[in-house]
Amino acid sequence: MLISCGTAAGLWTASRLSGASFNVAAVAGFTLAFLASRLLTLQLPQGDRIRITLVVGLAALSLRSTGEILTAASVAGALDVMVRASQEDVSVVAGRLADLARSVSVLALLSPWQVLVRPLATADTVSDAILVLGIVMGASYAILDVMTIAAQQWAAGGPGVLEGFISLVRPLGSVYMVHIAMAAVVLRVYPSLGAWGLAIALLLTLILQNSFNLYLRIRRAYAQTIKALAHAAEMDRPQDVGHAERVAELAIAVGRESGLSSTELEHVGYGALLHDVGRIGYDGEDADTTHPVRGAEIVEAVPFLEGVAPLIRHHRDTDDDVVPEGAVIVGVCCRYDRLRSHIGARAALERLEAEEEGRRLRAAKTLASVVSRRSGSLGLSEDPS
Repeated sequence: MLISCGTAAGLWTASRLSGASFNVAAVAGFTLAFLASRLLTLQLPQGDRIRITLVVGLAALSLRSTGEILTAASVAGALDVMVRASQEDVSVVAGRLADLARSVSVLALLSPWQVLVRPLATADTVSDAILVLGIVMGASYAILDVMTIAAQQWAAGGPGVLEGFISLVRPLGSVYMVHIAMAAVVLRVYPSLGAWGLAIALLLTLILQNSFNLYLRIRRAYAQTIKALAHAAEMDRPQDVGHAERVAELAIAVGRESGLSSTELEHVGYGALLHDVGRIGYDGEDADTTHPVRGAEIVEAVPFLEGVAPLIRHHRDTDDDVVPEGAVIVGVCCRYDRLRSHIGARAALERLEAEEEGRRLRAAKTLASVVSRRSGSLGLSEDPS
């Protein structure tokens, strides 16, 4: 569907801009630019690998013909797949090929913008109006790019398109804004700097994107450390193996459905992973009632996790005004996972809705909605053995 729509849009644009030449040197230059952008992959904390080529795509759409743009993007994508093929398994390579088809189709879908932008961008004298038009075109590019990535993830068994779109925009919004701003600058300075303007802007964009990538690596290292702590809390209780990760995955899905911000979702994920950390080294008779306080005391000593401590401290508390919303979600998801392991998913949800009250009941209903839609992808549809 996406490829068909892109083909139709590209053919329409080519007919409106007939007579455009095919410059091999320009295609080679944009191929290198697309390839450089694709090779700098962003890996999000949840594991998604994203390739953003917006600054190159916007410049190409504004300055070159549709045939040149699609050729450069396709060749660059094919080279990217070839470079990575020897390092990755077949499924990953197939995913890269699918992403290549998606990204080229997005460029083709956006090609009608050329009818408005190219005459202004290639004029001898360029006014500041091109900046406004470039930003508007860039915004439409970013929205379409993220929406198609979300649709691709949904087709692979991920969350719904809208849910995936929101989860991608939150961490990547600043990167897209950098690409849009740099592309607008390229359009403004192109008459005086020519291809050097694109080269300089692309270099600055990749430097900033690489810095963001380093930040993401640090965040992933934190997440891996937290998962190790969660695993340590389960080592002396074989029946709990995997409990923390299941609760975290559920809690993040419920929190996203409830409209929590990206920072709150991050705290919910960490709080769910560490909600039983207070059990480490302690198996007294009162462990069930004291481990939340013990866990909060362990976590609040770490500045990075200071905002997570209240979620651990209160995750077993009933509906109380002082209990953070994240703690309510973690507590309900924790109770659901324990009930599910004994009485099955359906009966667990029914018991939660029958016994919980107030905000915990609202969280339970949201949880039921999430599980009904995503039980397969969350691995929670099975009944106890």
